[in-house]
Amino acid sequence: MVTERRRAKFARIARLRDLNAAVVLEDIHDPHNAAAAFRSCDAFGVQHVHLIFEAEKPFDPKRIGKKTSGHTNKWLTFQRHHGTDAALAALKAAGHTLIATKVDPDAKSLPALDLRAVAKPAFIFGNEHRGISDAVEEAADHLVFLPMIGLAESFNLSVSVALTLYEYFGQTRLGRAPVAREAAPFSSDAHEALLARWLGEQKPET
Repeated sequence: MVTERRRAKFARIARLRDLNAAVVLEDIHDPHNAAAAFRSCDAFGVQHVHLIFEAEKPFDPKRIGKKTSGHTNKWLTFQRHHGTDAALAALKAAGHTLIATKVDPDAKSLPALDLRAVAKPAFIFGNEHRGISDAVEEAADHLVFLPMIGLAESFNLSVSVALTLYEYFGQTRLGRAPVAREAAPFSSDAHEALLARWLGEQKPET
């Protein structure tokens, strides 16, 4: 039996669900990475998740990583696709704008993309090691990257999903405008000293 308090909570959250956006995970190798991504989908109100299986072993999103997902996978709507081409065709037929993440010089910074102007975004994330497939790259309406300033070249899968959906949530729900430009680097003696230390050129203290 569902209590009135629980019914009221479900009703409120159902009305807040974004039924236009979708998250697409292509050929994810580790189901636990997918489960962590499901938790972010729920947290930011994205209801629809598509999973593409072509090179990797299929798994049932309802049966994996319940602790990792915080049991949120039972509240999401999943669609599994056997093959990337079929998935892309289905997403296009449903009116989605394909926004694929890739570390690439030709990609656009995600915060600079006006997500408020995209009626039905489908955010596509590729395999943990290979990234998105050539088919996804060719079909994408937008190739985007998540700005970062560390020595690592990319975030892990679940973090990428969380940051992407946070940006989408911020622009569409919180009214945050797209970023006009990226921040300029710092310049000081302390920053130069840090660089020297990293390069092994730090002068010994006297």
